[in-house]
Amino acid sequence: MDNMTHIERRNFPPCQLACPILTDAREYVQLIAERRFEEAFASIRRLNPLPRVCGRICTHPCETACKRGQVDEPIAIPALKRFAADGPWRGQYKAIMPDKSTGHKVAVVGSGPAGLAAAHDLALLGHHVTIFDALPVLGGMLRVGVPAYRLPKDVVDEEIRAILDLGIEVKTGVRIGEEIKLADLSEQGYKAVFVAIGAHKDRKLGIAGEDGFEGVVSAVSFLKAVNQGENPKAGKKVAVIGGGNTAVDSARCLLRMGTEAVHMVYRRSRDEMPAAKEEIEEAVREGVQISYLTSPVEIFGEDGNVSALRCIKNELGEPDISGRRSPKSVPGSEFNIDVDMVIGAIGQAPDSSFLENELTERDKRIYVEDPYALMTTHPGVFAGGDAVTGPATVVEAISAGKRASISIDLYLRGKLLPTTEQTEAVETAKLSPALIEKTRKFARCSKISLPAEARLKGFDEVNAVLSEDLATKEALRCLHCYLGARIDKEKCISCLTCVRVCPLGIPTTTKMGEIAIDPFACQACGMCALECPVRAIDISLDPRDQITREIEKAMAESEYPETAIVGFFDLHGNFRSSDLESLRQDHPNILPVMVFGLRRVDTSDILKAFEFGADGVLLAQCPPDTDPFPETADRVKRRMAHARTLLDALGIDAARLEICDMPDRGIVDKELIDGLIQRIKGPGQARSE
Repeated sequence: MDNMTHIERRNFPPCQLACPILTDAREYVQLIAERRFEEAFASIRRLNPLPRVCGRICTHPCETACKRGQVDEPIAIPALKRFAADGPWRGQYKAIMPDKSTGHKVAVVGSGPAGLAAAHDLALLGHHVTIFDALPVLGGMLRVGVPAYRLPKDVVDEEIRAILDLGIEVKTGVRIGEEIKLADLSEQGYKAVFVAIGAHKDRKLGIAGEDGFEGVVSAVSFLKAVNQGENPKAGKKVAVIGGGNTAVDSARCLLRMGTEAVHMVYRRSRDEMPAAKEEIEEAVREGVQISYLTSPVEIFGEDGNVSALRCIKNELGEPDISGRRSPKSVPGSEFNIDVDMVIGAIGQAPDSSFLENELTERDKRIYVEDPYALMTTHPGVFAGGDAVTGPATVVEAISAGKRASISIDLYLRGKLLPTTEQTEAVETAKLSPALIEKTRKFARCSKISLPAEARLKGFDEVNAVLSEDLATKEALRCLHCYLGARIDKEKCISCLTCVRVCPLGIPTTTKMGEIAIDPFACQACGMCALECPVRAIDISLDPRDQITREIEKAMAESEYPETAIVGFFDLHGNFRSSDLESLRQDHPNILPVMVFGLRRVDTSDILKAFEFGADGVLLAQCPPDTDPFPETADRVKRRMAHARTLLDALGIDAARLEICDMPDRGIVDKELIDGLIQRIKGPGQARSE
C-alpha cells in the first residue's frame, strides 16, 4: 500500500478506488471469468490476509461503486472473492518471505483484523512479530463478535493459521497494561508496538430501569458468550435496541436459541440504518420484527426481572454530525412492548482503561497524531482500527493494520513516516442513458442460502459458496473499466471506422476532427481495434499481440506428434474448467486459446496459427444468449469468410478452418472435432511447408 498512496489513480476502476485496501477486484474477477482460479486467489491474497473472512462479511463498498450497477445490478464482488478464496487451490498459495530478518522485534497488541493484518505485513517485511491478546483465542471480534452462521470459526482458524505460519509468535491470555505495561515491552526488546485492541465495550442505553432488573444485557457480552459456547440465557420475548450489524447479529442469534419473538427498536428510518442491507433483509426473512423511528424510554420490571420496554415514536429532523437526519420524539406517542429481556446495541468503544496513563485518549478513543501514520504521542507506539476510529468495518480495520505496518517499518529503518494524503473523494463517473440502453443486461447471480426454517435449527452457515458455473457467469458480467480501447494519436487518420463499428457508440469526434474514446465507458469489445485499417487502436484487455503470444505458446508446449489444431474458445461459453481439462485429455491435439469473444480474433491470428505449424484452426463461439455484443456477429462472420479466402490464396485448404457454435452446456461437440480431424487427415499442408 506504500507506493499506492502516491501513484496516479486516475485509471483505477471504481471498485478499487472504493476499497480501503485498494484491492483490484477487476483483476480477480477477470481471472475468474478466464477460469484461472488459482491466480484469482493469489491476486486477492497478496494484499488481503483475510480473504475468506472478507468474502463473507465485508460490507463491500466496491459493489456500491461498481459501474455495472448503473446498467442493472453491480457485480457480486464479495461472492466472487469467496469463490476464489474458498476453493481447493487456496492451499497452493505461498507468501514470498524476505531473504533475511531485520532483527527488529515488534509487539502487536490485539488479534482482530487490524492486528492480524499488521502482523502479517510486518512479518513479510522481515520483522519478528509477537501478538499479545487478552482473550484465550485469537481473532478478536471475528472470533467472539460475529456469529458462526455468518462466519464459521474454522474459516477464522484457517486464516489465522496461515498468518502465524509466517513465523509469528503468539501470547494469549495476556492483558497488556496489567500483567505487562507498554513500557515493559521496550525493556523486553520490542522496538515498536501496534495497539489494535478493538472496541469491545458497549455504550450504556442511558434510560430508566437499565440497571434495575435482571435481563438487561449488552450486545457485545451476549455475542461473546454465544460465540464462546457459554450458552447464555435467552428470553422468550426480547427487545434489541440499535440498528447496526451487532444489533442484527444479536437478534438473529436469539431466534436460533429458541426466542419466540425478537423485536428490534431503531430510532431512525430504514434508510439511515447502519447495518448492512442484506443483513437487515435476512433478519426480516427469519422473523425479526423491526420498529423504525422508535426510541426506548424506560425499562419496566416485575419481581426483579424485565417485563416491558417503554418506547416513543420519532420523526426525522435535520442531519446531525454523522450526516443522518436527527430523530425527534413525537409527544404523546409512547407505547409498551412486552418483553422479558432487553439487549442494548447502540454502539461500542475501546476498553483502554488498562492503558491509562500510557496512551492519550480523546472522545474515548486512542489518539494518534496522524490518521495515516497512526503514531500515538509515544514514540514507537502506534495504534489503529476500532480503538482509534470507533466501530468500523473489517476491511477498514485491515487497512489500518496495513498502514501501521508501513509506518512501523519506516520508523524502524529511521525513515520519515507517511503523512495523510489530501485526496478528493472520487465519484464513479456516470454512464449516458444511451449507453445504458445499448449495454446488454445480464441477471446478477442469486445467493445460495439455507431456507429460513432450516437456519433457525442451529448456527450452520446460511450462505453457500457459488458454484463454478455461477461464479464464471457472474464474473463475465464485468464491464472491464479502463481496460478498453487506447488510441495511438500518431497513427490515427480519423477515418471514422471505429465510430461505425462500435456496437455501443462510444468513439466520438472532437471539434478538431480527432477520435476520442472514453476509457471508462468503453467495454473492451475489441471491434474497433480489429477493424481499424491503420492499427491505431489496441485493447488493454488482452492486447493485440497477446493472442499471438498465446498461439505461439500453445504450439510450443504441444507434445502431440500428429494433427495439431489451434482452438479459439469464447470465454462467454457455458463450460467449466473441468470441460477444458477433459478436452485437453480426450483431444490432446486441440490446443486451446481462450478469448473474450471471437470478435477479438483477427484474420492475422488465424494465419499466425498456420504459420506456427498448426494443421487446422477451430473457432468456437458462445451461445447467442450469453454474448454481450450480439450486434458484432455479422462482422465476425465476414472476417472469417475473408480468412478462408486468404487461406485458399495461400494454397491452404479452407476446410481446415472450422467455425462452430458452442453447445448450451460444455465447450465443444466431440463429433465436430472428429470431423475436422478427418478432413485434415494427419499432418497437413501448412505444417509440411
